Amino acid sequence: MSLVTTRGGFILLLLFATLASPKKAVVVDEDTIIFDDYTPGMGNSASAKQVADQVAYGVISCITVGVLIVMLYMSVFGQRVRATAVRWHVLNCSLWGILHLISYASFAEKAPWPNYITNQNWRDTARQVECFTRSVFPAGMVFVYLEQIILTIAPKLANSIVFNAIFFILLIPFLNGLMIFLYYAHFMDIVWWYEPIDLFNLATYLIFTTFTFIYFLFCLFGTCLCCATMTSKKPSSRTTGTFADMWLLFPYGLIPSIMYGPSFGMTSVSFAMQHLLTWVLESGLLTGGGGSSSGGSFIDMNLLMQVATNAILAMPWFVLLFPLVQSILALVCLRMFREQFFFMISCGRIFEGKRAKIGMTEWNVTSIGPPPLYPNSPSEKQEA
Repeated sequence: MSLVTTRGGFILLLLFATLASPKKAVVVDEDTIIFDDYTPGMGNSASAKQVADQVAYGVISCITVGVLIVMLYMSVFGQRVRATAVRWHVLNCSLWGILHLISYASFAEKAPWPNYITNQNWRDTARQVECFTRSVFPAGMVFVYLEQIILTIAPKLANSIVFNAIFFILLIPFLNGLMIFLYYAHFMDIVWWYEPIDLFNLATYLIFTTFTFIYFLFCLFGTCLCCATMTSKKPSSRTTGTFADMWLLFPYGLIPSIMYGPSFGMTSVSFAMQHLLTWVLESGLLTGGGGSSSGGSFIDMNLLMQVATNAILAMPWFVLLFPLVQSILALVCLRMFREQFFFMISCGRIFEGKRAKIGMTEWNVTSIGPPPLYPNSPSEKQEA
């Protein structure tokens, strides 16, 4: 395949990913929107779908904000929640997730409240705000993976104030301060090599996916360590719960890494156009694409286009559902939040009291008995 055809195919892919958008709409007045599939006497199907999607966006956003507030409460006041990295990570994701939904509900393609935010600086940098809020989870998970690897090998470090303080500093002051600085760097009178917050998003996602793979390999090693621990006669602070927590953290990171893929791809388009286009064309990665018999195909352009199309269609919903999925995964996969959730809904009858230190009784589950009896009032005593 000629270089012209290859260049055309690659540029077509990038333009398709960049320009893919729903049907155009003409705003007649604040109550009338006509889409380009409008047929006189038959109405337009896109307008009805747009309204339905806006309602769905609004309902999901409201439900998710409620869930995030509960997660925020558990992260700050949870008795069963240890002061480890994952606690501060969930705190970050819950707090910035609310900001993400407020911004997305105002500036998304199917925003339910398109004029909710009136601040002009926010409106001008809506894309940077979304990129900023999407960077919280992958950036924080790098530290969570690192801590979990350490705690799987030496679980009692979770009782150390110094150890916990290190990850608190990394996740709360350092990470939040860095992201806020990179966002405000957009307004500085400096010519950056690339938009700082966009570059941070690209870098953290790549590091996050790399660490996810490394963590999976560690889980395989941890399984062998689990077998050795169970067969050993020596007492150990590592229990089957330690290795269960190790494995459950993997889907907590894996599922969001898949959901973040389409939005990461869209963010990387402009970077690829500026810095990688020439290299990709000259590297021969796309030579013979599409199954042409003129050369060996390293990348099937037809398959790539199909994947890009599906990713673009799924991306708006993935971006909307990020915070909700992360919260549900935290309740399912993270033991401390799972315990705290049951503690809350049972009014303290399940997993009663504060969490125990590592090496002591960890599963403090009480039986659900009758409600407590209260003394009779003075009037009832006199009647008796």
